[in-house]
Amino acid sequence: MLNRLEDMLVRLGSVSATFSSQLEIVECAKILTNIRRETVLVCLQKYHPSSISELKKRLNEEGIRSADEDLLEIVRELQSDGEIGLLDPVMLDSFPRFLLDASNSWGVYTVVLISILELFLVAYPIQNTLLVSLRLLFGLGLLGFLPGYSTVQILFPTNELHILEKLLLSIFLSLVISIAIGATLGVGYFFTGVSSALASTGFVIVATIFASHRRYSALRASTAREH
Repeated sequence: MLNRLEDMLVRLGSVSATFSSQLEIVECAKILTNIRRETVLVCLQKYHPSSISELKKRLNEEGIRSADEDLLEIVRELQSDGEIGLLDPVMLDSFPRFLLDASNSWGVYTVVLISILELFLVAYPIQNTLLVSLRLLFGLGLLGFLPGYSTVQILFPTNELHILEKLLLSIFLSLVISIAIGATLGVGYFFTGVSSALASTGFVIVATIFASHRRYSALRASTAREH
């Protein structure tokens, strides 16, 4: 009787151990899934890829491997959970349509708007505390960030740089470009607040549109390689 009872206890212990190991496997799978979801979300927020293939490429650069089907399923889950928005397809049939698509060219509109507002505030100085503050804020952006940022976008249209690298390089190039514009205007005795703002605004707008065209060309080339 005792032997049979011991045998039953041994079997019960074996079943319990098997169940515990299976439970641990399930828990590990859940943890791995959560980590993968978080990794994909971070990559989406960092690089803003326009396609699954580009997202997979970015993940590969980070040392993360994943099948297209798994990646697509995670993106769909993130969309259904509301963690990322549904993205409209990028219009690549022509550059004007790409430029008019606000979802893809909102950065162009923002840069152009800030530049034009700063030019207006410099040309028509109104003694108002709010407007003076905006003029100083937009002036710092126009002279110390936007020229370099637009230039960086021309040089690296597919976001190869890390955010910190892009920020530092944008500030450095902005200072160089602003000094060059000021020196050029000074040679011809045209250096005034309005002329400096006008020259900087013109440079930023032209460079931003050219950078947008570079990004458009890079996306078209990437799409052509996928097909």
